[in-house]
Amino acid sequence: MDSHRRRRYEAIAEPGYVEDLEDRSLEDLRALRDECREVENEISFERRLCHARIDILRAEIERRSGEQDQDLLSRLPEILGSAELRGEEAALPSRAPDLSIPRNVDIPRRRVEEIAGEQTMTRLNQLQSDEIKEIMSNLAEHERNLSARRRKLHEVMDVIQAEIVRRYTSGEADPSVALG
Repeated sequence: MDSHRRRRYEAIAEPGYVEDLEDRSLEDLRALRDECREVENEISFERRLCHARIDILRAEIERRSGEQDQDLLSRLPEILGSAELRGEEAALPSRAPDLSIPRNVDIPRRRVEEIAGEQTMTRLNQLQSDEIKEIMSNLAEHERNLSARRRKLHEVMDVIQAEIVRRYTSGEADPSVALG
């Protein structure tokens, strides 16, 4: 993980990040929330990269086991479009996902490529099944760590958002200002 991004996440994860929110201006609260959203978007993007590679690797293992007879390349749209391969259900997320690409896309991409880069993905047919399973395991572990960080960011964002909402509902802030 890039040291700047790590520092940003660690600063947000510190309890002091959300202390004394009632003393901050509404503009400051929005800036904190926006910073959280930006870091969350980077982490979510990195998670999606992990999921895509895990899905491709799983499909290769299935192909080798005879579960699938089509070649990997022809199945790629199906593989990458299917949450079922990850065992996910079709339930709606608790918050709207931000599927935008982060400003510094290279940072999350580099971290995932350290585990399973393009060179690895292009030579899957040359790898042993055990090697592929090890790569999948490493990606899954990385994804679990990212998910924990993402959950923490959501907790912080919820605290900040609750303070913003409190101000609007109490009359301390004028909601018409936010509408422009």
